[in-house]
Formats: sequence, C-alpha cells, structure tokens
Amino acid sequence: MKIRHFFLATLFLIFSSCVVKSLHPFYTKKTISFDKNLLGEWNDSKKGTWKIVSFKDEMTKENPLSEMKNDDLKIYAEYQHSFYIQRTHENREVLFIATPFKINNQTFLDFFPLDHQEDVDDLLQSHSIYSHSLVKYDVQKNGEIEIKWLDENKIEALFKEKKIKIKHETLGLLNDKYLLTAKSEELQKFIEKYMSSKDEEKWETSTKFTLTKVNETN
Repeated sequence: MKIRHFFLATLFLIFSSCVVKSLHPFYTKKTISFDKNLLGEWNDSKKGTWKIVSFKDEMTKENPLSEMKNDDLKIYAEYQHSFYIQRTHENREVLFIATPFKINNQTFLDFFPLDHQEDVDDLLQSHSIYSHSLVKYDVQKNGEIEIKWLDENKIEALFKEKKIKIKHETLGLLNDKYLLTAKSEELQKFIEKYMSSKDEEKWETSTKFTLTKVNETN
C-alpha cells in the first residue's frame, strides 16, 4: 500500500455527522497507548463493517522497512503505534488512521481520514485540508466496543455560553462550523477539563457505534 498517497484528508463531516474537528492531533506522543483489543474485523450497529489492523503491519506489508524511502520512513515513525481502519457501509469504503491514546485511564482514538472519497473530483480535493476528530471508546466485558465522537453541538454550546476558551476558527457558508486550532498539548488539557465536567450527557452524540467482533470464537 502506498501510504503517502492516502494523505488527502478533508473537512467533510465524518459519516455525514457533526463532529468536532481539529487542525492538530488530539494526542501527544507521551499519551499514545496501543490497544490490541481493537484489532480484528467488526460489525457495527449501523450495518457497517470495520477492519482494524496495525498501521505498522499494513504499511510494511508491501513495503519492507529496509526498502522504504525517506518520506515513508517519516510516516512509519509517526504512525507506527496507530491503527489502519477500513470501514465499509453500503458498498462504500472509507479509510482512516486512528491513533490510540489514554488520559486519566480513559481510552481515546484520534481519527484522521485517508484517501479521497470516490465521488470527489480533483478540483474539490485541491480545496481540502487535514483534520482530526476525537473518539472516546470503551471495551465492554462482552468484548464489544462502544465508540463515540465528540459532538460539535456540545462544543458549540460551550463556546456560546463562554464556558471554554480554546483556539479555534469558524468555517462554512454560514460560518457555523468549528475547527479547533489549538496545539495538541492544549487540546489534551481541554480533554481533561471536559472529562471532569458534571454534564452527564457530555458524550451524547449521533455519531456513535457499537462494534461486535466477527468470528469471535475463532
């Protein structure tokens, strides 16, 4: 797989939903925490399928480390502890890098889209920029995984109520889409404060999935 050709991330809403997007990763290198529980093939609660493999394994499958060029070596070094995720839904495939990290024993994923959507032409691609999104995930006792994206509506309300101060820009025709521009260290401080919030519905979102392992007994 020619990984570097996949770095054409966009600001489109992930899975057609409203999620918080960031210019910088939500993780820092010291908080990365690889979790083998995520590896494998999964069905999700919205009739999609997921294939989650080690990004390192995917990258070296057809491109051995000893033969990598400088650009590929840089990518390998940056994402060797991440996952390569392929989600298929209604015959459409989307690809992501997801970097696992942990803050105060809560597990998260930083999602970063790979490759362009099949329906998107080159002119639209040229207007695209990189963006990250934040996923909170929990492995259940039965092996299922509950994943929830940080919802833009929750953050929008906090901004309007002046309850948070974090660097951001607003985008879109109505200037109503948020892009966080704070550095990763600031983002992690925000996550810590958000986790300590007394809002019992802070992780409520329409962008959530329950993943069930395929062939669990194998």
